[in-house]
Amino acid sequence: MTIKKAEKRIKELRKQLEYYAKLYYDDDNPEISDFEYDMMMNELKNLEKQFPELISSDSLTQKVGGTVKEGFEKVEHEVPLQSLQDIFSFEELEEFKTRVEKTAKEYEIKNPTFVVETKIDGLSVALQYKKGKFIKGATRGNGLVGEDITQNLKTIKKIPMELKEKIDITVRGEVFIGKKEFEKMNEEKEVLGEQLFANARNAAAGSLRQLDSKITASRPLDIYIFNVQKIEESKNFNSHYEELLYLEKLGFNVNPVKIPCKTIGESIEAIKKIGEDRESLTFGIDGAVIKVDNLYLREKMGTTSKTPRWAIAYKYPPEQKETVLKDIICQVGRTRCNNANGNIRASKGCRFYNI
Repeated sequence: MTIKKAEKRIKELRKQLEYYAKLYYDDDNPEISDFEYDMMMNELKNLEKQFPELISSDSLTQKVGGTVKEGFEKVEHEVPLQSLQDIFSFEELEEFKTRVEKTAKEYEIKNPTFVVETKIDGLSVALQYKKGKFIKGATRGNGLVGEDITQNLKTIKKIPMELKEKIDITVRGEVFIGKKEFEKMNEEKEVLGEQLFANARNAAAGSLRQLDSKITASRPLDIYIFNVQKIEESKNFNSHYEELLYLEKLGFNVNPVKIPCKTIGESIEAIKKIGEDRESLTFGIDGAVIKVDNLYLREKMGTTSKTPRWAIAYKYPPEQKETVLKDIICQVGRTRCNNANGNIRASKGCRFYNI
């Protein structure tokens, strides 16, 4: 591809991705699947890698998607809530391993280890505690500035208002709606003849970003904590896994899938196992996260403007499920085409029932 053609395609992709990102992050109303979005983003990353002179700071490859919704106070994050670099093959994971080992060798760190966790499909938030008491919570926003949703977060039963130690700490977690709870929500909407939620992630995000906390309280929101953002100096940990166990002792609802791995080979096996168990999980995931366990090594690896260099997200292909088409009735003429819920429409005469 010539640089002229690449520039044209890059502009097209950036425009499309900005549009879809706004629908996803700001409006909680996605128009395309996560997989389609990921493929477009991956194409843009590859083109920018091939033609680095075309990289722009306003590209979504260089910044976190999302803005602050009107009506909420802005919160500047003490520690940026970054995104993760996505990968789609184990070959890319080997490249990640090479980068980790290079830095480890430079700082004489032998045999770097990893932790593999589920990548929960929800809305990322930061929770701040002073002397063990919950004082503020915010959405990720653009990574640097988020929305103050403290009152809404207080309605989530799994978020402790007071910890088991009087400690100053800021943690990061993912707010989500479980699979069964999401199905029940849509069943209730169907009975009322209301528009169904597109997916559990956007239902959770929309529920959490309500100006009326009573609406948030009526939704079955849950949360898993997965990272320490900031902690008082009196607490000194060497590993991420050690921190996660400490968070559990404090009373946090920590991500239940956290697998310590001695090598990338073990990490790959953990990723495969999570993929096999994906359907049986009570919550939705869209990938597995591989993190360097050694906190000192993390510090030395550093971050880019958008992503940490010490973590990466392996994205699974979209789930495929079988369904039964019980009946199709076709008729001539210009009519609407509805399924049993009245949600599919077309301009030609075809009617679906009981899909």
